[in-house]
Amino acid sequence: MIKNEELLRGGQIMLGRVAHIGITVRDMEAALKFYVEVLGMEKIGEETFAGEEASRLTQVPGTVLRAAYLRGGKEIKGPPLELLHFEEPASEGIGQAVELRNPGITEIAFWVDDIDKTYQELQDRGVEFYSPPQLFQFAGYKAKAVYFRGPDRTTLELVQSVRE
Repeated sequence: MIKNEELLRGGQIMLGRVAHIGITVRDMEAALKFYVEVLGMEKIGEETFAGEEASRLTQVPGTVLRAAYLRGGKEIKGPPLELLHFEEPASEGIGQAVELRNPGITEIAFWVDDIDKTYQELQDRGVEFYSPPQLFQFAGYKAKAVYFRGPDRTTLELVQSVRE
């Protein structure tokens, strides 16, 4: 196994674009309903992975993994969102929600054209927000942002660039 110190001392590693962003969910149908019907994302594909390769990949013997791929917006610039559901073995318990202040992947952000309108529309659909949209300015750049909760308490974010 390569350690972080070895990576820092070694040659340059060349990564390509981000292929997808994955979220493990307890209930695939509920997650699809939220991301497609509430947030308006488009389902672009679905696959079930099983067998020896899936078990080795996940390090979970007997893995049967359902994956659904979603895309937001009409422009295909960013990576798709991958929803993962372990059909076998079933998830144990409810797990702990990742909080923003803890290390690890804590959020997925989506660009929007009108954050205030989108905030209100999603709030009307029962989406749980941390706060109303907030204005930030840094390095000559202005943006409005707001965090909200998705299925399994996954933190998601809306971001709008603000021009004067």
